Amino acid sequence: MIDGYFSLKCIYDWSYSLTGDPMEVRRGSVYLYEFENYDKLSMDLEILMEVNNEYYFTLYTRLPTRRLIEKLDLSKLDNYWISNNGDNKSIKPSIDNIIKSIKNYNLTDERIYFLDGLEHIYNNTDKQELLTKLVSLSDDAKANNYVIIYCINSLAFDSEWIIKLRHLAEKMDVKSPNSTAVEVEVTESEQSSSQENEETAFELAIDGGPRLTYLARLPRTGFTNQILVKRILQWRRMGLDVSRIEPALSYSIDEAYELYKSVEEDVRRATELERFIHANQESIDTAKLATDMFRIRQLTGLDEIERNYYNLS
Repeated sequence: MIDGYFSLKCIYDWSYSLTGDPMEVRRGSVYLYEFENYDKLSMDLEILMEVNNEYYFTLYTRLPTRRLIEKLDLSKLDNYWISNNGDNKSIKPSIDNIIKSIKNYNLTDERIYFLDGLEHIYNNTDKQELLTKLVSLSDDAKANNYVIIYCINSLAFDSEWIIKLRHLAEKMDVKSPNSTAVEVEVTESEQSSSQENEETAFELAIDGGPRLTYLARLPRTGFTNQILVKRILQWRRMGLDVSRIEPALSYSIDEAYELYKSVEEDVRRATELERFIHANQESIDTAKLATDMFRIRQLTGLDEIERNYYNLS
């Protein structure tokens, strides 16, 4: 420990392999991606979309849009909720409906179709018939040069059926054989805040969203687009609108870092404001509290909100 600081090693593992190849998918290919939780799935989808940004994207999923928006940037893709709900963003749990939806797209587009929620269809159809139609869909993808990625939790399926599905698709392994170590200077107070946040990781804010937490500042040394993507995902999962920083992914690294520093400072101010509001919520008008919490998550009007609240103390 020197001058109240310590060196925190933040390891960012962003080196992926798709059966030994880079994480760019191949046109006319069918992949099988197995996952256990949606946080991991959503992060990997974001990275795949970033790396394969010459494609269009469509996601069929078991999550409704109101939950999906907390995990993914929906401006990047078309999405359909596999459900009998019947709204304009839903599609009934039938492989025929999904195949029809895919064929309604312009097949000359370079598009990746993510199919999550296959277990809903599996539980409501003949297993052999479903497999036969997946064979046909896979053949169509190869013939028309689009990409399908089946995203599944294998525990939801019969083991014999899953073995057959694995013969249809190329396994997509998301792994991190390499890593980049980034030195980050963190104060003792930030360390204690970090420990506190780990203990309250699932605590909800007044507005029902996740509590904002302090994240270690990223230095210019070692800063890359991949690290920036990870930080954007962390901010989004806290319910923050950080769309202002997304253009930085196409900037030079120096320009990207300058924009990152600006957004990072706003996030830290928003975190301080949220903590102040939580500590003083009993003295704040309910309607004003809801409005200000929304503005804080949008990172808008922070100057005005700071003047209004900090003048109270």
